[in-house]
Amino acid sequence: MENQNIKLSIITINLNNKEGLKKTLKSIDNQSNKNFEYLVIDGDSTDGSIDLINDATFINIKVSENDSGIYDAMNKGIRIANGEYLLFLNSGDYLNNSEVINNILPQLQGEEIIYGSLIYEGKDSSKVQHYPRELTLRQFINDTIGHPCSFIKKELFTKYGFYDTSYPIVADWAFFTKVIVKENVSTKHINEIITNFDLTGITARPENYNKINAERERFLKENFSFILDDFNKTIEAVNKLKKIQSSKGFKILKALGVKKFQ
Repeated sequence: MENQNIKLSIITINLNNKEGLKKTLKSIDNQSNKNFEYLVIDGDSTDGSIDLINDATFINIKVSENDSGIYDAMNKGIRIANGEYLLFLNSGDYLNNSEVINNILPQLQGEEIIYGSLIYEGKDSSKVQHYPRELTLRQFINDTIGHPCSFIKKELFTKYGFYDTSYPIVADWAFFTKVIVKENVSTKHINEIITNFDLTGITARPENYNKINAERERFLKENFSFILDDFNKTIEAVNKLKKIQSSKGFKILKALGVKKFQ
C-alpha cells in the first residue's frame, strides 16, 4: 500500500486488555474492505496482548513500549499514521459489522471531521447513541461526539496540536471542542453506526465522573471564559421559561386565549 493512497488509518491503543483486544482485532480482520492502514499501539502489556498483536498479520504498524497514558499512546499513533483520516478504536471497542469500512470510505471526502453513531455496550444492555447534525457549544458543554465513531483529518493535529495530555481523561473531548467550536473546522454527520463502544473503559466508569467534570470545567474556563458566564445565564433563563410554559396554569391561560401568554 503506497502511503499517498491511504485514505484511512485506524489506531488501536491497548494496555493489558487481552480479551478486549481480541474483539477489536476480530472486527478489523472481518472487514470486507481492507483498504486501510491499521496500527496497534501497546503500552508494553504483560497479559499476553503482545502475542495477539504479533500473531495478527493484518496489523500494518505495531508498537509496544511504555507510555504516560491513553493520549500519549494516541499521539504516538498520530505521528506515525499515514492515512488522510484517522479513526481511534481502543481495545475493547469494535466495528459494528463487516461492512463498516466499505460503507464509510466513499464518504471520507472534504470535511475535516466526519462522524456517525455508536452503540454503548455494557455487560447487560446496549444503547444506540446518535449525535446531532448541527454542532454547537451547547453540545460540547453538555455532551460531545463519539470519539470511536469520528474520522478526523490527520492535518488537524498538525495545525491545532495533538491531544493535550494534561487532560488525562477528556483530551479527545477537549480537542473536539477546540477545533469544532473555537476553530470552526468543517464537519459532516453520516447516518451509519460505526462502533460498539466498551462501557468498561476509563471515561465510562462512574468513579471517574468527578475527575471528568473537573477536567472539562478547567478546559472551558481556560478557553471559553469570555462567553461561558453569559452562556450559562442564557441556558438558565431558557430552562426557567420552559418550566413556566409546561406549568398547568400557563396551559390553561393559553387555552383560554389570553394573548399575553401566547
